[in-house]
Amino acid sequence: MALTPEQVNAFLAEQFPSAYATGYRCEEIGDGRVLVRWTYDPATLRPGGLISGPTQFGLADLALWFLSFTVVGLAPMAVTTDVHINFLRPAAGGDLVAEATLLRGGKTRITGEVRLWIDGARDKQVAHVVGSYARLG
Repeated sequence: MALTPEQVNAFLAEQFPSAYATGYRCEEIGDGRVLVRWTYDPATLRPGGLISGPTQFGLADLALWFLSFTVVGLAPMAVTTDVHINFLRPAAGGDLVAEATLLRGGKTRITGEVRLWIDGARDKQVAHVVGSYARLG
């Protein structure tokens, strides 16, 4: 049975409540693909009104974790092994959206690519990420 965004968000609220409280949400999940959103919060912006690098990194890392669910199901014990992020342009003005796609779902490691943009400007990518999660247990 395929996972729904509602199941993933309930799991997030239970397993990682601080991320849930900060406005991170799964919007779509399917075969080797997820769409994740960080809800814009002006109180968390860095000087200049920009969405900070740590916020972008957090969304990308969470997208990779959710992506691991498309391989192993709702398993809390998949952990980040590596992430490489390129910031391409300033992120400002709205919700941050990330789409993660599966590159490889191996027996011990799950590797994906993540593209981030500001909602409404999908063609103006703000960051590009490649990362891996290790399957534990």
